[in-house]
Amino acid sequence: MVESARSGEQFSELLQKGSQAVKQNRPDVAIPLLEKAVQMNPESFDALFWLGAAYSLAQRWEEAADCFEQAKEIRPGVASVWYNLGVIYWRMGRTSDAIDCFEATLQIDPNHAGAKKALSTLISTKPGLDTELTPL
Repeated sequence: MVESARSGEQFSELLQKGSQAVKQNRPDVAIPLLEKAVQMNPESFDALFWLGAAYSLAQRWEEAADCFEQAKEIRPGVASVWYNLGVIYWRMGRTSDAIDCFEATLQIDPNHAGAKKALSTLISTKPGLDTELTPL
């Protein structure tokens, strides 16, 4: 029981220090702390979310996407997870996936300004069918 409490305290400390490092734009500090937190509790939404944010600061897009995907499975109703995943996919050139994520963000939070702006930008730059196909 004491060991469990100690490991819970260690997890909380890793999560707190790691999320603080993300807020300070220090992915070099955040990533090892948050990776350890995820190892300790792979089902922790918070640890996965913050690790995804840290990876994205380090431009480690694949790893960031993986973390946000896992966080989304744990809590699918959190708009910020969908939005962040959309941003990551956009950075990766996965425009269609990004659009899906921004639309999902707006399903959860219809007033999400970032998702509205991103979706508007992506849709306006995506060629329409009439410019992709040649009529007979």
